[in-house]
Amino acid sequence: MMRSLIRAATVATLCLAAACRGPESRLDAPVRIADDTPAVGAGASTPFLASSADGTLWMSWMEQDADSVWMLRVAHRPANGSWSAPSTALRDSLLFANWADFPSVVVDARGRLVAHVLRRSSPGKYSYHVWVTTSADSGATWSAPQRLHRDSSATEHGFVALVPRADGSTAGAWLDGHATGGETGAMSLGFTVLDAALRVQRDTILDTRTCDCCQVAGAATSNGVLFAYRDRTAEEVRDISVVRFDGTSWHAPAVVHDDGWVTKACPVNGPALASRGDTVALVWFTNARDTAKVQLALSADAGASWAPSVRIDDGAPLGRVDVEYLADGAAMVTWMERTGKGKAEIRARYVRRDGSRSSAAVVAATSDARPAGFPRLTVVGGVVYVAWRELATPTRLHLARLEAPTAR
Repeated sequence: MMRSLIRAATVATLCLAAACRGPESRLDAPVRIADDTPAVGAGASTPFLASSADGTLWMSWMEQDADSVWMLRVAHRPANGSWSAPSTALRDSLLFANWADFPSVVVDARGRLVAHVLRRSSPGKYSYHVWVTTSADSGATWSAPQRLHRDSSATEHGFVALVPRADGSTAGAWLDGHATGGETGAMSLGFTVLDAALRVQRDTILDTRTCDCCQVAGAATSNGVLFAYRDRTAEEVRDISVVRFDGTSWHAPAVVHDDGWVTKACPVNGPALASRGDTVALVWFTNARDTAKVQLALSADAGASWAPSVRIDDGAPLGRVDVEYLADGAAMVTWMERTGKGKAEIRARYVRRDGSRSSAAVVAATSDARPAGFPRLTVVGGVVYVAWRELATPTRLHLARLEAPTAR
C-alpha cells in the first residue's frame, strides 16, 4: 500500500519548479501526419507504438475478423522503408478489447517481439487474464501464449507495462485482482519477468492496494527498472506512486507528489514514464481539489528522488498522457485537452532539461469520448511518433510525427 513521500530532488539540471522555469518557445510546424499507415481493418482500435534499435517502427492494434472474433495485429516499418503486411499475433474468441486496458508490443534487447493481450477467464464483465506471446522472426510467426501471472481466479488482471531489459529479459507489471474476491478487496500491483529464454518466471506482489483501473507505466534505468501507478489509501487518496528495483532489491512504494486527490471512483487515467540512463520523466493526471492538471516531474537518480513538478496542460485537460525522451535530453509530452462539449484535442509540449517549454502544439482534433482511447508515443531514430484512433465511420487509426521546436 501507499508509503511515505519521496523527498524532492534539487538537481540543478532538472530545474522544473515555477521559479526556475524558462520562457516558452513556439513549436515550428511540429506535427507531420504520416502519409503511410499500416493496412488496418475497419473498426480498428487501441493503437500502440514501439521501436527497435535498427530504426524500425512497430504498431499493434485490435481489430475484428469477418466473424467478429478479436485479433491482435502487428505491423512494422523499417527505416527508410514501407509498412509490412500486418500479422496476427493472436486470434481468439475470448480476447478482451477495452478502450483503456489495451494490448501492447515491445522489442527486447535481442530484437524479439513480446506482445500482451487480455483473455476472458469467465463470463464476468471484467474477468480476464494477461497472456503474452513472442516472435523471433519480425512477427511472421508467434509462440503459443503464456499466462503472465500464477493467479487463475475469475477476477480482473490487466493494465500491463512491459519493459525490455539489457540482458534480453522483459519485466512486466500489472494490476492483479486476486484479492478482490467479488469486489470485497483491493487490486494489487503484480510483477514478473519473461526471461531471456522467453519463459515466464514466478510472479510477486509489489503493492497490495492500488487504484482499480489506471494504467501502469514502466521504464528501464541504468541498473534496474521502475514502475509508476495510481496508488490508493484506505481514505481513498489516489496519487501516483513509484516502486523501483535497483539491480539488487526492490524499494518500498513511495508517492511522487502529494496531490491529495480523494475520489471513490477510479479515474481510469494512469501515468507515463520515459527514461535515459538514470534520468526519468514521469507525467500524470490529477483532479485534486477539483482542479484538473497534467503534471511532469523529473528524477536524476532512477526514481529515488524527484524534482518539483510542473504543470504541463493548458487549463482543461482530460489526461490520457504519454511521454518520450529525445536525443537532446528533452521530453516530449502528449495529453488530451477538452475544447468543448464532446470535443478535445491531442496536444504536445516539448520540455527542455533547463525547464524551458515550447508552446503546446495541436496534433489532432478528437472526441472526449472513451472510445477515442489513449494516444501512444514512441521514438524512432530521434523522431517522436504518436498514434491515435479517430472516431469516424468507420473508425480510423492515424500516425503523426512530432518535431522538436526552434526557440524564438
